[in-house]
Amino acid sequence: MKSILLFFLALCCISFYNCNSAKTVSANTGMVEITETYWRLTELKGKPVKAAAPGKKEVHIMLRKSGNIEGFAGCNGFGGHFDLKDSSRVSFSNIMGTMMACSDLETENKLFEVLRETVNYVHNGKHLMLIKGNKSPMARFEADYAK
Repeated sequence: MKSILLFFLALCCISFYNCNSAKTVSANTGMVEITETYWRLTELKGKPVKAAAPGKKEVHIMLRKSGNIEGFAGCNGFGGHFDLKDSSRVSFSNIMGTMMACSDLETENKLFEVLRETVNYVHNGKHLMLIKGNKSPMARFEADYAK
């Protein structure tokens, strides 16, 4: 009876862990980490980003623990590398995307420009901001844990 109870408890713990694996929580701060989170773009260079039309992909990034970035920039998917230097510094490199034709490349071009220029970031678990030096955020993202 005791072994059945322990088995059931272990099974519940494993199921709970797998259901919550999309969020990576730092044991030190209790905050969601910057990596392994789906970050949806909400503002770019001080202007709100329109929500994606139904059935269309939204502009987003994901920073993987491996040091790779992947995402969708509005017309094309992209990938590359990033380096977290300390608690607030980040750099992006080798950003490459597909080359699909698109009628509106403005958001995509601005996002790639922001990634090239970003030096710092700020995040609070729900929002991520990419910053150049001590200036205002160049891009704001919102975490979406359902993705």
